[in-house]
Amino acid sequence: MTRIYLIRHGVTEWNKASKVQGSTDIELSADGIRQAELLAERLVCEDIDFVYSSSMKRAVMTASIATGHKKCGIIKSEKYHEINLGPWEGMTISDIREKYSEHFRAYKEDPANFKLPGAETFSELTKRTYSAIMEIVSEHKGKNILIVSHGITIKAAIIKILGIDIKNYTKFRIDNTSISIIDFPEDAPEKPVIICLNDTNHLREV
Repeated sequence: MTRIYLIRHGVTEWNKASKVQGSTDIELSADGIRQAELLAERLVCEDIDFVYSSSMKRAVMTASIATGHKKCGIIKSEKYHEINLGPWEGMTISDIREKYSEHFRAYKEDPANFKLPGAETFSELTKRTYSAIMEIVSEHKGKNILIVSHGITIKAAIIKILGIDIKNYTKFRIDNTSISIIDFPEDAPEKPVIICLNDTNHLREV
């Protein structure tokens, strides 16, 4: 069995302000650092063989803190970056609703076919993320791999893995430093099983 731990980075000041981050490289806030420290305590008993991370600061910092006690180097890649949301990045949701009302309505109604000029599509994100995960599964059969990524990126991967319509991505949450675990049978990696989703029990003190 190959096990993938999908972890979202810790909270940032932009998260707190409800600003769209996307591909903008934002660091963790003080609260995000504490979340990563609590995540490290949660992962102490987990047998992790490899650690991958988005190369964005908030993800790398989370991975470094959370796996500092492990003897695993961090493999950084743009494959696990957050979706690029172009002109929306740095804006609050309320600002987007006001200034991009038609685009925002289209995004909510049909995210699979939504196209914002200068941004990445959900279809492109899903293909990128799923392909990256399956590459890791193929390369590290029988191992436990931790991937630190981003909220929408993790959602896109899980949606593809479950084979559900992308328009349902708003029906579940991926919180900061949450853990989602997926098992891939070695004899049938195309039939993975979600073991847990959005586990944040380690954050009870925050």
